[in-house]
Amino acid sequence: MKKLLIVAALVAGISFSTFAQEGRGFYLKPTGSYFLKVTPVEFPNVGNLQPKDYVFSIDPTTGVQTRISEQAITGSFGQGWRAGLTGGFRFNAVLAFELGINYFESEKNTMAKQTGYIGNTQVLSLESVGQVMALDVTPTIVFHLPTEAKFKPYLKMGAVVPVYGKLTLDSRVSDQTGAIAKTVNPNFVAIELTRTEVIKPKPTLGFIGAAGFNIPMGKNMSFFSEVEYRNVSVNGDRKEVTKFAATGTLGNGAKVNVGLNDLPLGTREVNYHKTITASSNIPGTANYNPNIASDDLKSYINIGGLGLNVGIKIGI
Repeated sequence: MKKLLIVAALVAGISFSTFAQEGRGFYLKPTGSYFLKVTPVEFPNVGNLQPKDYVFSIDPTTGVQTRISEQAITGSFGQGWRAGLTGGFRFNAVLAFELGINYFESEKNTMAKQTGYIGNTQVLSLESVGQVMALDVTPTIVFHLPTEAKFKPYLKMGAVVPVYGKLTLDSRVSDQTGAIAKTVNPNFVAIELTRTEVIKPKPTLGFIGAAGFNIPMGKNMSFFSEVEYRNVSVNGDRKEVTKFAATGTLGNGAKVNVGLNDLPLGTREVNYHKTITASSNIPGTANYNPNIASDDLKSYINIGGLGLNVGIKIGI
């Protein structure tokens, strides 16, 4: 019996020592990351503009357009920088739970582009560029490989829950053809404009998985690095034009300035839906009301990717 108690005490002592070495208890992990896109897809439409880089010529006599080149624009908003803070609790030598909050800002992506020529003279230049900002929460379970070595590997998996974010679209147009100018004012024959649209997403849920390692740097501190994969798709809830500045040209050459407050509500605000019907408020239809928000089909973007996280783990 005494021998059994001695063995049990030794096992408990060894286990306690192992937990202490492995950082059993609460900890914090400030983190910096850079992510790459891994699944580029065709971007959604920007209003009525398809995700294409379209270059064309115009016959000045007939107005007929002839395609010079056309290319689908693909990409992902998963590429960009992240910064975060994670809190965790180590239960034993193997298992831990972590809860992180992360800020993400994507690289800018061209989503639509058009260039038109009459002869060698450029008469249309249009480009829409998008960028995502997001704040997410990541609950994860961490599985450590118990080892006495300084290099301490682990795996983790869990969920990504975006709690706030937006897709900002900045568009610049120089139109001497009148095609786009007339959508702002039917009397315009040319226009120069800049526009900023903000798309707010609906709540969603994604997956996160990572493989990493810790290297102790002191009694309560270690360096860590992770390779992390995220799969997160989000869809639009509503869109709002937040900035609009244009100078239109009339047929007599007079210039007219157009601001955000000059746009009808149906142009400034759009609600996205899974299904649209004959009763939906869609520009160009017979029952369209420009004095209320327009309706459109929702689309999806991916803000996931493959990234490298580095930081410091601090025991508290």
